[in-house]
Amino acid sequence: MAWYAVPLLVSVYKGYTVTADEWRHHERLVGSNNTEEAWLACTAADDLLSRAADLHYRRGNHELSERKLRLFGCACCRLLWLQIPAAASRAAVVAAERYADGSVGEGELAAACEAAAEFRLSTEYSKNAPTWAAASIARGVDDEWLYRTHISDIIEAVLKAIEYRPFGFDTEMMEATLCQLFRDIFGNPFRPVAFSPSWRTATAITLAAQMYESRDFGAMPILADALQDAGCNSAEVLDHCRGDGPHVRGCWIVDLVLGKE
Repeated sequence: MAWYAVPLLVSVYKGYTVTADEWRHHERLVGSNNTEEAWLACTAADDLLSRAADLHYRRGNHELSERKLRLFGCACCRLLWLQIPAAASRAAVVAAERYADGSVGEGELAAACEAAAEFRLSTEYSKNAPTWAAASIARGVDDEWLYRTHISDIIEAVLKAIEYRPFGFDTEMMEATLCQLFRDIFGNPFRPVAFSPSWRTATAITLAAQMYESRDFGAMPILADALQDAGCNSAEVLDHCRGDGPHVRGCWIVDLVLGKE
């Protein structure tokens, strides 16, 4: 059997059991290959995910934020909203978003996941990638490493879903959108921002909270003005606020303003 076909558990990396494919993928990204230049040039969301995780490990951190990973997965699902017509499936995505921010507990999350999974398995949607992704994002987390690879599966499901192209996307366009969403949520890990508490004025917090709740991020340039008025001179922050987006829940700047991790 060829080496690339072996999915056996082969190693333990920093306390996590990983498969052969996961280990090889990680090994390709460590060291000198994982640079800011490579990060900025990357056009595959799954590779961005692996690069961010690798940099996190090398800095001595345990794992990427589960909350941000889940919100990224939810943003992926919302790209396919028109292909997720069932109420149970959409409710699972909403429950996952609320769980990410502590608004619901594990019991409600599990119930939403179960309802979405039952719908998918009992209908013609059993092999439907968007419906699978919606049920899957509401899964609980027993092992953060496995959850990170689970998000990788959701990326794959999104790309698989656009084979039907019901809304004008092709694979390249969708990959670009997924990368934009990932960078919006995780920022540039090679340029961490020292966010001053003095920038969290009442105006900035109100703007950020309104955008977060409504999912309408049209006021990002106004947030940039508010931050600048408060003394923010970070080009990284201001340029992101005034850029073209897209922005979603979990946006790294909105999170910084609201004190979310």
